[in-house]
Amino acid sequence: MINTNASILSYKLTNLCRFGLIMLLFSFVIPTITHAQKKQLTGIVKDTKGAFIPYVNVVLKNEQDFIVAYGRGNEKGAYVLELTDAGSSPKLFIQVSSVGYKKMQQPFVKNQYQYDFSMEEQDNYLSEVKITNRPSVESIGDTLSFDVNSFARSEDRSIGDVIKRLPGIIVAENGQISFNGKQIKNLYIHGDDLMDGRYGLATKVISKEMIKSIDIMEHFQPIKVLKNKVFTDEVAINLVLKNENSLKLGGQAMLGAGLPGQYDAALNAMVFNKKIKALNSIKVNNSGVDLKDDFGQLGNSGFTADIANQKPENILSLGTVGNPDLPKVNYYLNKSNSINTNNLINLNNGLQLKSNAQLFIDRNKLNYSNSLDNYLNGDTIRYREVQFLANKNMLMNAAFTATANKSSYFFNNKLSLGLGGDDANGYLDFNGRGFNQHLNIRNYNLANDFNYTPALANSKNVIDFRWYVSHFNNPQRLNIDAGLNPDQINEGNPYAASMQHLKTPTFFSNVTLAYRIFGEHLIQQTYQIGVVNERQQLTSSIDLVQLDNAVTEYRADVGNDLQWHRDRAFVNAEYSIKRDHWKASVSVPLTGQSIRYQQNEYGLDVQNSRLFINPNANFTLNTGEEDYLEGNYSFNKNFGNITSIYRGAVLANYRTIFANKTDLQEQELSNLRLGYNFKRSIILLFASARINYKRVTANTILSSDLTDNVQRTVLLPFQNNQNTLSLNAEISKFIFALNTTFSASSVVSRSNYNQLINNELYPFENKSLILSAQIESKLFGKLTLSYNGSGFWNTSEQKPVSGTSLNIMSKTRRFNQNVNLGYSPLKNLLIDVSGRHIYGKQANISNINYLFTDVGTRYKVVKWHTDFEFKLSNLANIKTYEIFNLSSNQFYVSRYEIRGRMAILRATFIL
Repeated sequence: MINTNASILSYKLTNLCRFGLIMLLFSFVIPTITHAQKKQLTGIVKDTKGAFIPYVNVVLKNEQDFIVAYGRGNEKGAYVLELTDAGSSPKLFIQVSSVGYKKMQQPFVKNQYQYDFSMEEQDNYLSEVKITNRPSVESIGDTLSFDVNSFARSEDRSIGDVIKRLPGIIVAENGQISFNGKQIKNLYIHGDDLMDGRYGLATKVISKEMIKSIDIMEHFQPIKVLKNKVFTDEVAINLVLKNENSLKLGGQAMLGAGLPGQYDAALNAMVFNKKIKALNSIKVNNSGVDLKDDFGQLGNSGFTADIANQKPENILSLGTVGNPDLPKVNYYLNKSNSINTNNLINLNNGLQLKSNAQLFIDRNKLNYSNSLDNYLNGDTIRYREVQFLANKNMLMNAAFTATANKSSYFFNNKLSLGLGGDDANGYLDFNGRGFNQHLNIRNYNLANDFNYTPALANSKNVIDFRWYVSHFNNPQRLNIDAGLNPDQINEGNPYAASMQHLKTPTFFSNVTLAYRIFGEHLIQQTYQIGVVNERQQLTSSIDLVQLDNAVTEYRADVGNDLQWHRDRAFVNAEYSIKRDHWKASVSVPLTGQSIRYQQNEYGLDVQNSRLFINPNANFTLNTGEEDYLEGNYSFNKNFGNITSIYRGAVLANYRTIFANKTDLQEQELSNLRLGYNFKRSIILLFASARINYKRVTANTILSSDLTDNVQRTVLLPFQNNQNTLSLNAEISKFIFALNTTFSASSVVSRSNYNQLINNELYPFENKSLILSAQIESKLFGKLTLSYNGSGFWNTSEQKPVSGTSLNIMSKTRRFNQNVNLGYSPLKNLLIDVSGRHIYGKQANISNINYLFTDVGTRYKVVKWHTDFEFKLSNLANIKTYEIFNLSSNQFYVSRYEIRGRMAILRATFIL
């Protein structure tokens, strides 16, 4: 008799030896008797739907739970167990098991050798993993929960400081959060989307003392009626309150002043509990802090992805140069004011009411000079530009949302209003001629998004109805106080000034109805129908002020008064299947589209009717409890919009004229993506890798005609292909022994494209490599280290073509490094030094080499609940910043006026 308290390993070894001796004895002494007594257990294993379960594990166990015999089923669920003496034990049990199903067993009945099983499916959640040694992390299923107290530091001002150092997390400079290579779709506060996707303010002002844990939720499905039914690949973050039932009040009041003439003030108020959540803020500053980062659209606006409604972009501008590639605080010469309100209430009947509103008013300046050389076959065209720009901005967003998110139905209605405007003035010197400009832009948008998704009463099926409707307009006006390029603008006659007017009012409606079939079917099905309507009108005109102050119209054409109608009707069938280790889905939307655009003055009355299919396929293969391989293929047939077919000239800026000489643009976009996600929660190791190939085939090409003082750009009919191949990899690890988070990433890409300049085709190839690394560490209890560095290598080559000798290749190297060292000699005192080093190198061009250094100190007066902070920025007093670059066939040098040395003292009262 075997001792039941002996180890399983010892027992198995003993059984193995015994079994070997018995088999040896039987094989030589009494083989005929053995053959007579040998028995077999057989059976078939299926699921509750009657489908065979392949490769199940089958064991025969005794009362002590010791294995007597072991076998494995085949691909059709059939198994065979070999027995030497089936009746030697008084009680035996046959047990079957397979990943994704509940274990089952039946008692062995003497002289019965056929046992069939019908196994019930069971969600295959990762077993709970809890790290009790600091730091504390918990992993359950698709949720990874970081204990805030384990990762927080005494110097942290907000929950955002904690999020930045979590392994697997990357936070961009604008506040966008990514986890293991994927951007998070939203940030929730104890399950509620208070910020409506504009979560920048929340991470900056919510105190770490309010939050118990930061939960990373993969494959997140926010709609309860679709939970465990519709698979998603989305990642979200949930900030879990320490006590959801108590009313937690929080707030900050900050006041700062400094030199030269600096001020900074803010008032933030927060209320959080299970029923009520509110976060409201008022801020003003002229110290270079961009308040728009507080309410940038970083995540989904609501529970569902935004409707694909692309609003017309602004066409007119004062210049051709963008902002410098520096942190905005270094060059943003501003006077900014903002109000940001976010309020939510959960009623007892399950209805949630929410309001979000932002108001932003700003005045800023940007002074720069730019030198641009265009290298063409046999010619070089040079543009020299110096501009002093003053801009007034206004932006207002308001949204009112009602939501009921229940297991029986989902209801959501969001009414939103957006207003915006730019009023800019600039003095510009172009190729030695100076003049003034004025640009006025207004944006108006009114939209309503209605969504209703009920589960049917007597089945698990779901109906999904959504209707999105909006109206948008963007009147623009550009005044240039100089008679530039009279040959192109005024039939060769000198004139005094020009005035460009343009607007594109747009009405958009998207109605969809879907029927989702779940139940016990092997393949989940969704059938969707929808109608999309778009109505637009592009109107533009150029008025010219003659030398005698008379105002005349631009005579080269009649301007634009283009009518655009686009109507689409589509049906979509989507099929998805989920098995033990893999998931797959495919959708086949069939779309009928009718586009009509007309303007009688140009003889335009075009009707374009097409029928096309844009298929999409996804799959996910679980290679382990936490690892998975994912892939996607999509094909999209895209068509141009109203801005690609207008015929009248548009003076986009002082030296660029846009027009079109082609029919409707058509593009075919093929995209293939393959990725692998690796995760080891127990040791806080995260990694991912992705490869992506994209090919775009278009029937048009953008053609530029360059002269010494003007660039005329038109869209022409021409077969044009673009190819891009990219590889991305990320890794992040928390090193327990060093209390350090280390992250690294790389991006390798290669692209091919064409440019048509002065009627000559120039093919280009770009190759780039980006490597980056981050370190967040606390050493010896008092010293903190934060490092963020990146390197960029780029090769741009213009390929030679028949009949030309021009062959340009440029190689660029650029390195950005940011280091911050903090030291706490006393409990409530922090001293930190930070530096940003920027280095750039390119052949035959002067190197770029800048070092920006800041120092600061912060002291906390506990009795007053107040932090006093002093910061001295840009110690070297760098006041100009230059960028050199040779890309494609263009070499440009841009010089910017930036902020010099600044000093500011801030006092922050924390409730």
